[in-house]
Amino acid sequence: MKTMLTCMLMWLANVLQANTTDQSFNTSSGLRILQLLPNLCIPLAIDPAIPNDFVAMSPNGNVDVYNWVYWGPKDVLETYFKTDSLKSPVLRVKLSTNTRQTGANSFSDDAKVDEMKKNGPAGFLSSKMMWGDYPVHALQTTVMDQTIYMAWVGLNDPQAGWTLMFNLVYPQEEGHPDKQDLALWENFLSGTKKLSEPDVFKVHGQDMQEGYTIVTLVGAKFKMIAEKREKDGMLQVVVIPFSARNKFDYIDMEEGKLGTEWKYDKPLLKVIGNFNIEDGEFNAIVDRHVSSILLKTVPEFSYSLQEAKGRNDLFVYQKSVKPSA
Repeated sequence: MKTMLTCMLMWLANVLQANTTDQSFNTSSGLRILQLLPNLCIPLAIDPAIPNDFVAMSPNGNVDVYNWVYWGPKDVLETYFKTDSLKSPVLRVKLSTNTRQTGANSFSDDAKVDEMKKNGPAGFLSSKMMWGDYPVHALQTTVMDQTIYMAWVGLNDPQAGWTLMFNLVYPQEEGHPDKQDLALWENFLSGTKKLSEPDVFKVHGQDMQEGYTIVTLVGAKFKMIAEKREKDGMLQVVVIPFSARNKFDYIDMEEGKLGTEWKYDKPLLKVIGNFNIEDGEFNAIVDRHVSSILLKTVPEFSYSLQEAKGRNDLFVYQKSVKPSA
């Protein structure tokens, strides 16, 4: 039993290892979570309950969740990275390589945690909660005389089961963690909420407006316009890349209805296609991406097929719709 307990404590210690240097992102504009966790393939659509002056900084020179990303006041983090001295508590987050989400509110380490409840160190605590439909599993334990506060958040990816791991980092002086340290952690866990439905779409790279959607993929933006012509029911999608270096290859489009509470049952056009993105430093191809656009009925299309001929900054596609029997 002692060997098992030692392994469990080593598991907790291993996931807390870190490196240090510097890079920051301004979190003052747009959806805050997109600045705090940029370029996350499976986004976390939350409004985090953290102080307004918290920014995202990474100790490895890249704000990349495969390594620790720190959330805290810029000056506090800069000093911490240089001196390893922390004057106020901060949070850090990265993709977990140890824990997977296995169900709507379950994780791969649940059995291990249950064992630690029975045989773990004094003061071991475990609790579960939800941020909307995101499951959260929070732990408190002691490793080498240091109290550790951690939480795993499932990203609701049914295939890979990705989770994000959060950790409270507080000053190591005597008297810590104190009330200020614990308040940051407790407020974060209890006050964080899932975003509204339109903002959830935005976090997933689809800013849906009446008649068009701004699609964001790998940092590249495209305006996609969806129209249905009154006289014959013809469907048309127009794709306008913000950069002429980026291209779109059409596959198909399908008319439907929006199934969310926000704009429930509104006409919707789902467009399937490949996005070819060139950013100078890298090229990316996003295959068979499905873009959702609120469909607008118009007397005549805003762009013609002729207008798009020979252009690399405008793409127009049409589809005839067979009348209902």
